[in-house]
Order: sequence, then structure tokens, then C-alpha cells
Amino acid sequence: MSALHQRFGPAEFTEILGWFVGRGLATPEKSLLKTFTTEAREKEEKERITRQRVLLRVVTELWLVGVLRTLDDVSRPDDASRGKESLSAASGKTADVKPKPNATGKGGGAEPFPLEVLKDLLGHDREHANLPLLVIFVKAFSWDILGVKEPGSEGRKMVEEDGATKSINGTSDAGDESAEESLPAETPTNDPPLASSELQERFKNILKRYFEDVKAHLIRDQKSISKQARKDAEAYVKSGQVFEDRQASYEKVVKAQERLVSNAQVLADALGGEMPDLKDSEDTLAAGNGGIGLVKTGEYLRGEGDGAGIWEDEDERRFYENLVDLKGKVPGMLLEDGKKKKADTDEQVGKKVDSTDAMTPDIATASTKEDDQSTAIANKTIGAQVDALLARLPDLTSKDLIDQAAIDFCFLNSKASRNRLVKAVQEVPKGRSDLLPCYSRLVATLGKYMPDVTKGLVDHLDQEFRSLQRRKEKEFLGQARLGNIRYLAELTKFGVVPEHVIFHCLKVSLDDFSRMNIEIICNLLENCGRYLLRNPETSPRMNSFLETLKRKKSVQHIGQQERMLIENAVYYVDPPVRAAIQQKERTPIDLFIRKLIYLDMNNRNFTKILKQIRRLHWEEIEVSILFVSSKKFSLNLVGCYYP
Repeated sequence: MSALHQRFGPAEFTEILGWFVGRGLATPEKSLLKTFTTEAREKEEKERITRQRVLLRVVTELWLVGVLRTLDDVSRPDDASRGKESLSAASGKTADVKPKPNATGKGGGAEPFPLEVLKDLLGHDREHANLPLLVIFVKAFSWDILGVKEPGSEGRKMVEEDGATKSINGTSDAGDESAEESLPAETPTNDPPLASSELQERFKNILKRYFEDVKAHLIRDQKSISKQARKDAEAYVKSGQVFEDRQASYEKVVKAQERLVSNAQVLADALGGEMPDLKDSEDTLAAGNGGIGLVKTGEYLRGEGDGAGIWEDEDERRFYENLVDLKGKVPGMLLEDGKKKKADTDEQVGKKVDSTDAMTPDIATASTKEDDQSTAIANKTIGAQVDALLARLPDLTSKDLIDQAAIDFCFLNSKASRNRLVKAVQEVPKGRSDLLPCYSRLVATLGKYMPDVTKGLVDHLDQEFRSLQRRKEKEFLGQARLGNIRYLAELTKFGVVPEHVIFHCLKVSLDDFSRMNIEIICNLLENCGRYLLRNPETSPRMNSFLETLKRKKSVQHIGQQERMLIENAVYYVDPPVRAAIQQKERTPIDLFIRKLIYLDMNNRNFTKILKQIRRLHWEEIEVSILFVSSKKFSLNLVGCYYP
């Protein structure tokens, strides 16, 4: 374009070119966009961004080389209205690009062409739809226009006579050997920005004002997302299901927020600004998003010294908290995602097919048959090993056996094996409730790297609970209900059950306050209530539930047996705070005498102990009072004199 400008001149080429480029960069009329449907509007905006992304770089490059300087260098051609392209189709706006007589900079001249374009694009962009355009501008011209050196930037390039591009530091893209020996990078003194310091400040001022609006937009959207997440979580607890339209809407705004944050970060790096703090301390469900896992805070739980602890003893704490890390026990490739392994398998199969094509038909057929046979034998062998592992499940009654079974399963890991394992742990043998903690530990150990195992089991138990609630009039299903709720409680203590699932069970049972649901509530409280109450993530909701349960027990007419069940369960979860027994402070002489009489003295050495007692300083009142005031001391001494 620079060569054409020099050949034909501004009147015949450059002014007309500037008009068409400026028309392509014009902001579309909002009134015209409102007439479009939502899909058409989104499509038009997407095409506009793609089109203007190129044009913005073109117009900036032309300004840097002096082809298009200001809007004074632009004039509308006489036959523009008869051209194939129309502005209404390109940008939804019929307007002429005219120079602004009052648009003068600090230097007294008209504003640079790209500066005018940025003012038009950013001045009324309240939704920040043009932020991707600004990101492209900043990445391409951060040094030449803004005077900011970005780390890892390629630097300015130049085109040589043979057409190869060459960086300013001497490296070439031609691919010859001499290009590999790159010269030292140019210092800013030898490679100064193309824009003056005055122009740099004018560009930066526009970008800084726009960046402040973007930060306000980020904070506003983050609060809206957090509020929507809380509402969706509450709706799930109340209804027990996730509405697809809400989930789709939430995912859409989260993705839009992620793109906005990423683009704003580029702008902040270029301007030296700071990104806003987008963490919401009030949103405890922000990290959940329907995922599996309550936050484990063992140190907090173990630090609760007052009252009953979360675990009965240290062995129980180790059982629920100290899970074996499979990554240090088995090769990492055995823990990879099933999709990735399947892609690798497909690639290997493709390579086999390619190599088979090069063979003769008879050899290829024979080779294919051998591969099929070997695959079938391998699958049969793995299937037999999985059968043997699943047969061992009822015998997993210790922590070491469970951990070893988890490690063994990793060597048989596949989609089919995981499905068989999920089905096996769902079917607990009748009368073997002692296996529920063991199966839960196995699932929790594998769930760190195989989330479909935990998800499959939790979804099955959740659906089973809902099904049993629908058949609440069936009295003979009482054992199945208790087994289901005990299983959920054990998984909750391992942190693999989502918070909303377990609280949904409590809420449903509380709403229908029948004898059956009272037993379910009490079983949940006795098995995982203390965990939910002492966990800081679930403590507020658990406290609220216990208060509601106490109020409902007091106002609703229930039998004495059910009332006793509730009181015992609540007492176990949250026992009343009592003052600690004050230990009596004893003097050293008191402790010494008590040791002699209560610990050391027996039928064989009582004579020796009596001699030690006679050697005491009986003239001291403290010693006399100890023996006179203590009836046990006196009786023991009588027994010593008259054994």
C-alpha cells in the first residue's frame, strides 16, 4: 500500500482507501441491531469483531509508515454508493467518515487515525464487546505505540528483498543455517518506539479510562455469578434436581467472565494496572459447581479440644483421613483419564491399520486375525483378574487390605472395569453393614484419580434414596432405607458426597416428619452429624438444621420413643458444654506421700515404707494435717501396722 500510495498519490488511491477502511471500522448503529433476533445479533457481532480485528492492525500499520495520518487524509469516493459492498450490510450503519475540525491534540494537529478509531470503538462500549480488538492492538503495538516492552514479544520485523521476514535483531524466518546464529537483541536505545512520548500518553489515557470501566464490569459480573450460584444451589436443595436452563445459563456467564478476565489481564499488563480482587468470601459454593467433595480440614477438626471430638479415637481419624496416594504407588499412566487412553489406543490401532495396508492381502488378514485373538485373550485375562478382585471385596475388613485392593485395581483400570467396580460396591451383602466404611474408603481412595467411580456410586445412592422416599408406605423396606442412609453417611465422612446431597436427605426427612424419616434423621446424625457440625464449610447449615429439628420436636406430637431417639442423636452430635472438673493442686510433699502409700506400698515392702514415713518432718503442720484429714491415709496406716 505504501508503494501504491507513492505511485498514484493521495487523491487517486490513499484517500479512497482510508474511507473504505474507516467505514469498516465504524461502530454499528444500536437501533439497527435491535431489529435483529438474538441469534442474528450475536452472529453479526462475531463477524464484526473478526473483520475489525484485521482492519485495526491494517490502519495502525498504515499510520506508522505515514500512509494514513489523520482523518484529513480521507475522502468519500463519488461512486461508493454504487459499490458491491454497502455499509448497512457490513456494519449496520450508513455514515460517512468525516474529519473532525475540533479534534486537535496537544501538538496542535488532528488526532492520529488509529487514535480516532479507538475513541469511536471504546467511547460508548459499555458492554466491553470491543475488548478483544483492544487486546490485539496492545499485543501488536505495545512497544511501537505505548512504549511498553512485553516479555516474550517477537519484536518488529522487516521484509527483505527475497520476501523473507527478518526480525529487528537479525534472525530470519527463511530457514537457512546462517539464520540460526542470531545476533544479540537490540536494546531500546537502538530500537526506539515509533510514537513520540506525547502520543504514547494520549493512547494510554484512552486505554486507562477503558480499563477502569472493565474492572467495574468484572466486579459487577462476579457478584452476579456468585449470587446466581447460591440461588442454583438453594434451588437444588429444595427441588432435588438441576434445571438444564439454569445450568446452561450459569455455564454461559462463567465462560464469558473467564474470557473477560483473560482479556483484561492482557490490558493490565500493558498499562501496569492491577486486576480487581474477584474472590467472594461469602460464597462457599463457588468452588463446588456441583462437584463432589466436602473440604477436609483435619487440623481444624483435631484442634477442637472442648467437648466431644469429631472422631472417637486416633485410629478412626487415620481410617477416614489418611488415604493412600495412588500416584506414588502405581505408574502415572494407569491413572490417566479414560478418554486420553482411548485416544492413544485409537492412534495405535490406526498405526496398525496403516502398517497392515502395506502388506499383501493374505498376510494382512492373517496379521489382523492374530491381533484380534491376542486382544481377546488379553481382555479375557483382565476380565478374570477383575472378577478375582471383586470377589475379594467382602473380605476387605482392614485398612491395609483396602489400600492394597485399590492399588491392585489401578493395574486393571479401564472404563469397563470401573463400571463393574461401581456395580459391585452398590450391592453390599445382606447383613454386612460392617463393609460400608470399607467400601467407602476404597471408593474414596480411587475417586481422587477416577472421579467417575465416586460419582457413579453417589448418584446411585441418591436415586435409591429418592425411590425409597416415594415408597414410604412399604414397611418392609426399612432395612434397605437404613443401609442406604448409612452408606451415604460413611461416604460423607470421606468427603466424596456433595454437600447439597446429604442436606437434601435431611430436609426431605424433616419435611415429612414420620417415624420412618425420624429414624433416617437419627441414623444420619449418629453417623455423620458430628462431621457436618464440626466442618467449617457445613457448620452453619448443620446448626440451622439442628435448631429446626429441636423446634419441630417440641411443637409436633410424636411418640415417646421417637422423641427419645431425637434427643439421643442431638446429644451425641452436639453435647451440652460443661465446665471442666477442677484438679486439686497438691504440694510436693503431698504428692510424695500419696505415691508412697498408694503406689509403692505392698505386703512385701510396707516395713520399708513405714520407715520412710516416720522420717518425715512430723513437726510440720502440713504433714500432720495430711494424715489426720485423710481417712484413706489413716486406714492404710492401720493396715500397715496390723497387716
